[in-house]
Amino acid sequence: MKKNKRALIGAVAAAALLVISACGSNSGGNAGSSASAPVPSSSGTQPVQQTAAVAPPSNLAEAGKLTYGTAATFPPFEYMKDEQFTGFDIELGQAIAEQMGLEVNIQSMNFEGLIPALQGKRIDIINSAMYIKPEREEQVDFVPYMHIGRSIVVKTGNEKNIQSMDDLSGLTVAVTRGAIEEIYANEQNELFKSAGKEPIKILALPTANDAVLATQQGRADAVLHSSPGAAYLMEELPGEFEIAATMNSDTQIGIAIQKGDAEMKSAIEAALQKVVEDGTYAELMKKYNLPDEMSLF
Repeated sequence: MKKNKRALIGAVAAAALLVISACGSNSGGNAGSSASAPVPSSSGTQPVQQTAAVAPPSNLAEAGKLTYGTAATFPPFEYMKDEQFTGFDIELGQAIAEQMGLEVNIQSMNFEGLIPALQGKRIDIINSAMYIKPEREEQVDFVPYMHIGRSIVVKTGNEKNIQSMDDLSGLTVAVTRGAIEEIYANEQNELFKSAGKEPIKILALPTANDAVLATQQGRADAVLHSSPGAAYLMEELPGEFEIAATMNSDTQIGIAIQKGDAEMKSAIEAALQKVVEDGTYAELMKKYNLPDEMSLF
């Protein structure tokens, strides 16, 4: 256990150093840190376009740059590797910025601080595999770009014989605080309450890595994860975990934009369409081993 714990802590240490939160409250005030690590372009070598294919919005937080918030602890979408931001969303954000002739300015922060940062106009968009849910649509607008499912991940052996969300009654389940998995757990508890069953003991932690570590250490019986994130975890820590169940979902993830900002939304939608049309979106899906059925295009 100690050996495995050290391995996981080492794997997430680089991400932890750069995911900075100025305030632990869900109510806001969570300032992001400006990105200093290099960001790969969508092609690996392609420079930022000098001529914009899509006119950039006039209300950018910083002129000449697409400033976005991300919680870089959620592979394969956004994470740190060799002191660089990497992942599907990171490269997609770079490609979208290039279509508008902009550089990227990444603000790294805890997931729960993303919406407050957007509402405070400290960032232009949220680019962090954010699940589109009615609760969030009341706060922000979205440009959807992918379908996504969810998985229950347990330690190898599945001692509690978990096969579905129904089997989580009375168990401790780790989730990322403020993320969709916490919402799913609360929704399941409403079903348990109606059925007179014991609720899930929800262990809400700052990052997905923290939730995984809690499960590895035995502080949680399972962790709720995205289906791509769960698959990535199996590759990174072979033999340590297994996927107890995967639930298909009509849930989408999207780029979040300040509520009512039609100019920003129109520009992001147009740039995303260009990225789809030139084949970059499909290339990134393949690069990060995301199945075709997850695509919205």
